[in-house]
Parts: sequence; C-alpha cells; structure tokens
Amino acid sequence: MSAWHAFRDGLRRVADAPAVLVGAWLVTLAVGLPLAAEINRQIEDQLGDSLMAEALARGADHDWWSELSAHAHGIATSFTPAILGFAAVLGNVSDLLDKEEILPSLAWVLAVFLVVWTFFSGGVLDRLARQRRLYASGFFGACGGYFFRLLRLALIALGAYALLFGLLHGWLFDDLYERLTHEVTVERTALVVRVLLYGIFGLLLLVVNVIVDYARVRLVVEDRRSATGALLAGARFVARHAVSASGLYGLNTLLFLLLAACYALVAPGATWPGWLLLLIGQLWILARLAVKLQFYASAIALFQSRLAHARYVAAPEPRWPDSPMAEAIGRPDNPRSEAPPLTAEPSRRAVRADLRY
Repeated sequence: MSAWHAFRDGLRRVADAPAVLVGAWLVTLAVGLPLAAEINRQIEDQLGDSLMAEALARGADHDWWSELSAHAHGIATSFTPAILGFAAVLGNVSDLLDKEEILPSLAWVLAVFLVVWTFFSGGVLDRLARQRRLYASGFFGACGGYFFRLLRLALIALGAYALLFGLLHGWLFDDLYERLTHEVTVERTALVVRVLLYGIFGLLLLVVNVIVDYARVRLVVEDRRSATGALLAGARFVARHAVSASGLYGLNTLLFLLLAACYALVAPGATWPGWLLLLIGQLWILARLAVKLQFYASAIALFQSRLAHARYVAAPEPRWPDSPMAEAIGRPDNPRSEAPPLTAEPSRRAVRADLRY
C-alpha cells in the first residue's frame, strides 16, 4: 500500500467511526469546562449587573478586555484577544517554536489532558485497527488494557521532547544563532538564518513525532508489553519505510493546513456574537480532532499493509467478563435459578471433583 492509499484508507476508517470522534470531542470538552467556568467566574465578578455586561453580550469591547487582562489571575490571564479566530492557531505555532513558558495553572490542565488522552487513545487505536464496532465494553476494555503501556511510552516521548526543547532549542537559537548573526548588519540575512534554524528544529521535532506515532501503533496492534521495545520498533519501521512514512505524514499535514486555511477564511472576530464564536470554535476543534484521528488511522493502515494485513490486531477483542451470577443462574442443578450463597466452599468441592475425573 502506497502513502496515498494509506491516506485514503485512514479517511475511510475515521468516517466509519463517528462515535470515536464524538468521544474525543467530549474528552476535550470535559477537560476544558473547568477552565471556562473559572474564566466565567472572574468575568462575572468584574461585570456584575452593569450595563457593560449587556453590551458585551452583543460583542467584545477591547477597552474592557484590556481592563480584564490587567486584573485577571490564574488561568484567566490567558483570556486575551489572541485566543479568538486564526490568531490562536498562529500563536500556538509561534509559542511552540519559540518555547514560550506555559502558565502553571494551564500546565496542570495540560498534564491532566495528556493523561486522559493517553487512556482514551488505547481504545481509539484498537478500534481503528480492527475496523469494526467494539461497543462500550470492548472500547473501554482496550483503553484500560493499553493505558499503562501507553503511559510509559508517553513518559519516554516526554523525555525526548524535553531534550529537544531544553537543550537543542537553547543551543540553536541562543548560542548558534548569536554566533552566526554576530557580525550581520542586514536584518534580512538574520531572518533567513533564523528561518533555517526553525526548519532544522522543526524537522527533528517531526522525526521524533513520527517515530512516537508508529511506536503507539506497534504497541497496540502487535500487543507489545515493552514501551521501549515499541519505540525501537517504531524507529525501525520509519527507517525502513522512510519514503512512505514521510509522504503519508506530509499528506496528513497538508490536510491540516487545508482545514486551517478554511478556518482562517471563516474565523470569527472579537465583535461577533458569543454563540457564533462558540459554534465556529467547536467546529474547528472537531476538525482538528478528526485530523488527529486521521494521523492515527492512516499510520495503522500503512503499518498493517506492510507487516500484517488490513484488520490484523494481535490481542483478542477486549470484553468485560461475564458476571459470576450468570453462570450460577444457568447451572442445571439449580432449577429455581437461585444464586448459591456467597461462600468459597462450593468452588473448592467443584475443583476437587474436576481433579478426580
């Protein structure tokens, strides 16, 4: 299977699992609601029953927003005009490349979201690999079965990202950039040097991201127990199929850029009604989550086409075990279908009988 066929197969898998997309959106919403409630509380404390509250219901006021930012604390300090519209997308990319510090209150929320998403992603990967409905018991059984393995893998990946942002980023943009532009007098030349360094750093970040993605795929699809082994296996797969893996990643990135461009055309402004801001914002979140699932699904499709088959998953389909009461009710020596008393003695007698025969 080529990168293009894996891309199309990934789109089909995501389209066949709408409940997974809705579940991912609900997970994001559940983590974000406490933040929204805290920001809403601080806004209510400032506005009260003033006339400004009625005016702001029809659209934001920049003077009021500046006053709120001056008195805000905690997570509410992130509530700035830059979070609205396409500026939020550009701001996130800029903060990532420039390694901007994260607010402590936001860092805790981000950590909680990563843990919750790690739990949820086990079921997502298993569902996309099997290409059939698992129902709630099977889905959450896979979530729990893969959680600690994926969590160990996430911690290893976090260490790799820490090396990139903690050591390499500082060396590239603090030491090397200063040496390369120390005697440069043309601002355009300095800009070109910085863009090249951004490209190098972004390429290394992309390589780590691709390897971690295929490590997740191999851990779930092959039912691997070792997170380190899955990471090494993911690196081997990327090295052996570098052209297809990079081409597939490029197609998925192009899809994200296309959706981002569409969002830039319809992105709301600060003066738009609140309900419309909320609607378009949630549609953008759904689109981003769909692209994230597409990254997973297409990577699984490529891996299964090269080292397995289309529906291969090593682990048996996860199911919740039947209740012990169901076995007791169906026993032939219990015509009244009554459950036996909750003692361990009957089971011991049954074991001894089995041993005799």
